[in-house]
Formats: sequence, C-alpha cells, structure tokens
Amino acid sequence: MIHYFFQRKIFLMKKMSYFSLFATIGLMLLTSSCANHLKMIERGQYDKAFYRSLDRIEGKKNKREKFVAYAEEAFQKANARDYGILQGLRWESDERSMREILYRIDLINKRQERVRSFLPLTDRSGYTAHFEFLDTRKWEEEASGNLFAIWMEEGDRLLEVARDGNKHAAREAYDLFARANNLRPGQPKVRERMDESLYLGTSRVYMSVSNSSHMIIPARLERSLTTINFSEFRHRWLDFSSTRRSDDDYHMDIEITNISISPERLIERIYDLSKDIEKEVKVPGTDSTTTQTETVYATITEITMTREAKINANIVIRDLFNRKVVHHEPVYSTYGFDNVINLYKGDRRALPSRMKTGGAIKFPNDEEMVWQAGELLKDKVLDYVRRFDL
Repeated sequence: MIHYFFQRKIFLMKKMSYFSLFATIGLMLLTSSCANHLKMIERGQYDKAFYRSLDRIEGKKNKREKFVAYAEEAFQKANARDYGILQGLRWESDERSMREILYRIDLINKRQERVRSFLPLTDRSGYTAHFEFLDTRKWEEEASGNLFAIWMEEGDRLLEVARDGNKHAAREAYDLFARANNLRPGQPKVRERMDESLYLGTSRVYMSVSNSSHMIIPARLERSLTTINFSEFRHRWLDFSSTRRSDDDYHMDIEITNISISPERLIERIYDLSKDIEKEVKVPGTDSTTTQTETVYATITEITMTREAKINANIVIRDLFNRKVVHHEPVYSTYGFDNVINLYKGDRRALPSRMKTGGAIKFPNDEEMVWQAGELLKDKVLDYVRRFDL
C-alpha cells in the first residue's frame, strides 16, 4: 500500500511538471509574439505589425487586448506616415512623384479595406479600437490625371520620331500609351495611338527558301520552312509572312547549300542464347510429379539498320530599304535513322521476355530522310529567331 501511494505521488509530480513546462513554453511564445509586434512598430514596420496583428485575432471571438492595441497603433502610424508623404508631394508634377503618390494611396486603401471587415474591433475586455479612415479619391484622381498627361505627352513626342522611321521610338511610345490606357481605359485617342505605334514599331519579315544544293527538296519541306509558326514567341514586334508585302522591312532567306544522304548500312551480329526451364513431370506408375530442368537454345541474328541525312544552310536577313545583309548565320541539321531487328531460330523460350522479334528490313527513302532533317532544321531556325532583334 505504501509503495502504491509513493508511485502515485511520483506520477502526479511528473504530470504537474509537464503541465508547468507546457504552460511556460506557451507563455514564452505569447510574450515573444507580443515583443515581436512591438519591435516592428518601434522599427517603423507598421504594415507588417498591422497585418500580423489582424491575422492573430481574425475569426476569434475573444480578441486579445495586445493584438487589438498593436493593430490600432500600427494602423494610425502607417496612415500618418503615408499622409505626410502625400502632403510633401502635393506640389510636385514629375512622373516619379506621381508614381509615389499612387503607391502610397494603394497602401492606404489596402490597409483600410483590410480592417473594415473587423469593425467594430473590440477586445475581450470591452475596449473598442478607433480607426480614422482617409479619403484618397481626390489625391488619386489628381495623381492619375497628371501621370496620364505625362505619359501621353512623351508618347506623342516619340510617335513623331517614329513617323520618320524610328522603330525603337515607336516601341517606346507604345509602352507609354499602354500604361496610359491601363491607367484610364476606354479612351479612343489612346487606343488609336497604340495602334499606330504598334504598326510603326513592327518589323515585317518576308520569308523564303532557296536551294543551291543541286538536289531537289520535297515541296512539303519548303512549305514547312516558310510557314513556321512564330506565334509561340509572342513577340509583339516581329511579323513573319511567306507572302511578299509592299511594307516588308526585311527578307529572311533560308539558303540550303548542301544536302547529303548516307548509303543504307546493315550491321549483322549472330549470337546464341540458352535458358534453363523448369517443368513438372509425372512419375510413371504414380500420381505424384517431380520437377525437371530442361535447357532450351536459340540463335539470334541481330540486324542494325542505320542511315543519315544532313542539311547545311545559311540564314540570311537583308534590309529591304538599303539592300544590306544585317544577319548571317550558318546552320545545319542531321537526322539519323536507327532500327534494330531481331530474328531467331530455335526455341522462343530461350529469348528474354522483352525482346521483340521479326519485322521488315526497310529503310526510309531519300525524300523522307530529307524531310526529317528539314524538320530538325526548323528547330534551328526557331532558335536563331529567338536570339535576334530587328
């Protein structure tokens, strides 16, 4: 009996020790969390403290006093800081200042929208936090109007330069008009300027294939090379066509200089295979069976078929206005045909289970070889186009 009470006392002491340990850890975590929020406010990290405080009390019926107080203080200080910056920039008119004003307005609006769903925000002791909202509509209207005017004015200046043939100026103008359109969508004059600058900034490229290899290339290969789908690049400033247009800027010619096709090659290898097969055999005169091992044999004739086609070409891009070559790069592609056929004589069971057998010894013809090499050449052309800028 004495031993029982002694063991019981030890158990209760251990239980109380664990409880004390967990309680201490919980208190330390809470204290650390509160200290972290306070440090954020002291360091001027108001938004970080504000949003984290709201995250800690969101969805909870009994909201801790400290987190409500931190949210209130961080909100007030963040809004006061941003309002002070807005006041300091109110007489500025440059693009950088307008961007900063809109950035601060966005911070204020997001902050106010976040706390709105908590209102009224009351902690578990009954205190209701106070949040004074700022009306940013006038600030936003003025700043966006000024920024819109800045972008439109600079875009118009660049568009005038673009009308004299400067494509880079047209592209810069397009970017400015696009920003203005995002800021104040739906204005016809902005859309018209975007369309004009897009047209003036686009390099139109006429594509063709020429053949000096003294070999006939398949008609489908020529069509394939001149109708490469460049849409995957989503390149706003390049427009390719296999049809000549009056306003083309460049001519890209894929000059095929050489086509070589190797002879058909057959490599034959003969080897033997064997495998031990176990089978059940009935013992004569009884109803029982026994296991016997039988060795089976097969002779394999492995035929390896190879053939290769290679296309050499030059990618030449000419400026159609001054007739000068602006890009020139040699490219080549190689297509290799490889096939293995296994023929066997003997017992099929001697072969590996995954070995395929049989099949016709047939090579692709010259046209098919050139076509396959041409498809690989298309990939080289695509890689090249990814790298150049017109």
